[in-house]
Amino acid sequence: MKTKNFKAKSFIDGNFLLRKGFLAWLPIILIGVVLIIVYITNRYNIERTVREIDKLEKEVNYLQKKHSGQKGVYQKQTQMLELEKVLEEKGIKVSKQEQKQVILIEKKQEKQE
Repeated sequence: MKTKNFKAKSFIDGNFLLRKGFLAWLPIILIGVVLIIVYITNRYNIERTVREIDKLEKEVNYLQKKHSGQKGVYQKQTQMLELEKVLEEKGIKVSKQEQKQVILIEKKQEKQE
């Protein structure tokens, strides 16, 4: 049996690329390289998406807290006593009488020809 000697010179020269054993494995090596590139690209995209999701979650939490605070301020301002105080400062008096609704119904007049 002959054993093939791999020397550093054959790697430097590139002669190992011309051997039959390497040429038979070349398609598999190329497929492996393509799969590795696809894996790295996919991993990068996943990490970018995770960072974006974390950023959006933080923003949603901030906006929820801000909304709760604004909702409390709005509820306080819409209470009748608060409204009366604000209107009183502007010189507008709030009526104490009960509001009534007036509905006008138009009578249809017959046209005379």
